[in-house]
Amino acid sequence: MTKIRFEVRTRRALLAAAGIAAALVATPAQAQKINFLLDWAWIPYHTIFLTAEDRGFYREAGLEVKIEQGRGSATTAIVVGQGNFDIGHINSTNVAQAIGKGVPLKSIAVYQHRSSASFAAMKEKHTLKGAESLKGLKIGSTPGGSDALSLAIFKKINNIPEGAFTVVGLDGAAKRAAVLTGAVDAVSGDSHAFAAILRGAGKEPSMFLLSDYGVPLLGFGFAANEEFIKKEPQAIKKFLAATKRGFQAAIKDPKASCEFMKTKVLLTGTVEFCVDYYMGLMELSQSPDDPNWGRQTPEEWSKLVAALKSVDEIKSDKKSDDYFTNEFVP
Repeated sequence: MTKIRFEVRTRRALLAAAGIAAALVATPAQAQKINFLLDWAWIPYHTIFLTAEDRGFYREAGLEVKIEQGRGSATTAIVVGQGNFDIGHINSTNVAQAIGKGVPLKSIAVYQHRSSASFAAMKEKHTLKGAESLKGLKIGSTPGGSDALSLAIFKKINNIPEGAFTVVGLDGAAKRAAVLTGAVDAVSGDSHAFAAILRGAGKEPSMFLLSDYGVPLLGFGFAANEEFIKKEPQAIKKFLAATKRGFQAAIKDPKASCEFMKTKVLLTGTVEFCVDYYMGLMELSQSPDDPNWGRQTPEEWSKLVAALKSVDEIKSDKKSDDYFTNEFVP
């Protein structure tokens, strides 16, 4: 009798163990897959997402996140809106442009409520402070890029007359060499990028943030395809919560985060350059420890849309609620 009971118990234990093993094997297949598109090719602040992936934050949330490099926020907005990707890390100004033109997209979180759009120069040659300091300068700017858009809005808001300074059309890669060699006096672009570039070359930067002069553009955040929002709302919530953990983990030790990133992907420049670049963006961003991290307001979206309308970038009469939602913010 004792032997029979022992065999039954042993069989039950084996079946239970087999069930646990099967469940463990099945878990990866059951994970919700998310195709996630970055704003650009690997840049220092992308360590946030690699950290979330490496430390298992996405996996713990029941997600399998495939991270792909992007080719500019404007392109990311369109591609995500078309449904080729589910979620994108995008400059929110480009999200507004796309939505205003009918792309089925919605902003699901913004962590950079102040744009890093700026003018940058070598301080030894020019001190940029106020619109008057720009008079007569040659400024390198990328035609059709986000810096050209911010430049147009800056001129409109501050009533800068045509001819006050000369805009020299340059692609993104050429702007660095142009400002360092003196081919142009200044460049327009992201402050965190050009401050790091100039310091990396041993030069002290002189920066002019357009947000200090009435330009109400938003910076980075996340946007999702409207169809994906309808189908997978819980997956979006989990994604943002896990990504926030990535922000928190990466910023605790920026140097270690940059060193880790350089082991994972091709990242140009030194670790010191990476840290400078990364922290420059974080200084203009909402702390991931802020309980309101990612949350958006109707006021900031109304100002953004009005600014874009002022330069004919948006012609639709959509309301601010059509552009964003706080439904998924952690």
